Amino acid sequence: MNSRNTTSWKQEGSIGILQLHNPPGNYLTIPEFFPTDELQQKVNNGIKGLIITGSGRHFSAGADLKMIKKQLGEIHRFRKQLTQGNELLNFIETMKIPVMAAITGACFGGGLEVALSCHVRVCSKTALFAFPEVNRNLFPGMGGIRKLEEITGKATALELILKGDLINAEKAYELKLVDRVLPKKEVMNYAVDFLKTITRDRPLKVINSVMESLNNSRNMSFEKAVEKDVEMFCQLALEEFNKGEKNGET
Repeated sequence: MNSRNTTSWKQEGSIGILQLHNPPGNYLTIPEFFPTDELQQKVNNGIKGLIITGSGRHFSAGADLKMIKKQLGEIHRFRKQLTQGNELLNFIETMKIPVMAAITGACFGGGLEVALSCHVRVCSKTALFAFPEVNRNLFPGMGGIRKLEEITGKATALELILKGDLINAEKAYELKLVDRVLPKKEVMNYAVDFLKTITRDRPLKVINSVMESLNNSRNMSFEKAVEKDVEMFCQLALEEFNKGEKNGET
């Protein structure tokens, strides 16, 4: 089973929706659950926002351990696949459009790593979260430790990962793993409405600049990030005021 069999894609206006579809748990059969180059192509086609969600009851219960065991028979190939999975989540995390996770049910392991790669996360009141890898003498292998530590701090991240316990939606909100908790029936509609509201009247180049500035603040030195902000602001200002002059505005 490959990534094309376990995901689906649709668009609602300018919002792309990537659905994990491998019922009942929406397990990730391979780390690169959607081809990075294909996702890049869809973003290049002009969408202003992206929602990642699961089909049915759950977001994703994480990696399929039976598939991992089978893939370990070709260890070099599996290492490459795991690297590609990391690259996909890094691409999502640094995307120049807002990405939102709409979470219901189980959000475990690799599924939680996917959710943590998104810029905004909303969940149902009955959602459950965990990094259970430690219970199989493993650990999150697609950047989840770093992302969790950035959100919760080192002590809480260590506790969540090394204990491997389940936490509910209320606790996830308290720890800032999610930004809003909603009734299950409202999660997807809220995600779509939220992204449409913040992007509807905004040019894509402005959205891209805002997202790039946010990414730069994490990945660059203060001086480099400021330099890039100044460059982007001046470019936008030149385009805006040149447009005004052509339209006879002062």
